Amino acid sequence: MPVDLDHPAIDAVLATAATLLHMEVVFLGGLTDETFTFEKVHASSEWPGLQPGLSAPRTDSFCHRLLEGAPSSTADAANDAAYQDAPVRTRLGIQSYVGVPVRDTDGVVVATLCGIDRNNVVVDESAVEVLRQLAEIVSAQLGPLAAEKVVIRRSPHGGWEVGGEATEDLTSAMVLADLLAAEISPAARPSKVETPLDELSQLKLSVKQLEHALAARVVVEQAIGVLTERQGSSPRDAFERLRKVARSRGRKVHDLAKEVVQSATDRAVPLPPELAGRR
Repeated sequence: MPVDLDHPAIDAVLATAATLLHMEVVFLGGLTDETFTFEKVHASSEWPGLQPGLSAPRTDSFCHRLLEGAPSSTADAANDAAYQDAPVRTRLGIQSYVGVPVRDTDGVVVATLCGIDRNNVVVDESAVEVLRQLAEIVSAQLGPLAAEKVVIRRSPHGGWEVGGEATEDLTSAMVLADLLAAEISPAARPSKVETPLDELSQLKLSVKQLEHALAARVVVEQAIGVLTERQGSSPRDAFERLRKVARSRGRKVHDLAKEVVQSATDRAVPLPPELAGRR
């Protein structure tokens, strides 16, 4: 996997998957022809021997068997013919597993989105389908970044870095983090409820919200471009101004952003004075 995964969209996907699956660990698995790696791990409890970066021969992994045609999930790996001989099962004490592939824009499998547990956890097909939708969101995030081999990560001193260098031009991560924080708050691993269908409906809504936030990011970044040119400011200052104005008026950032973009070609679109600038 050629990109860094410390990104708010990936974090939101894993948190939502954890709520969906009721499993101790959800993770993104990285695959090469020879190896399997736990690239990004979201854990509700400590699991001795399991940490991000843990690698094993690809053929030792559950994910290799999944991609070779094994069922998407098992709640009894020790007695499941498709998974019982996986060395990682005995190495980590895995009893339950679910996984779906993450594909790039060409349909090539570049990762897996999975959950594991040391107890028997049944995952039905409706939950697996939501997991597939979450994998599509990961694919959308990895696609353009993987093609350009861009590495996006949080700076140790705050802010964001691209390729190891701090930048003000990258507003994408800031915008998405803000949208996710404002509209999505995936819960930690909850206790099981008596109405799983109702819970599943809520999780499907969370997936839609995440997809919406990713789409809204594009409009916000367009608005930042308009404000940067209009007011002669940096992209970061433009974003902070847009966010401040939206919050002071009790509006969503992306709704106000749409109006800013429209105002670039239509002078009749009303804007708050802080965003009007020179038109």
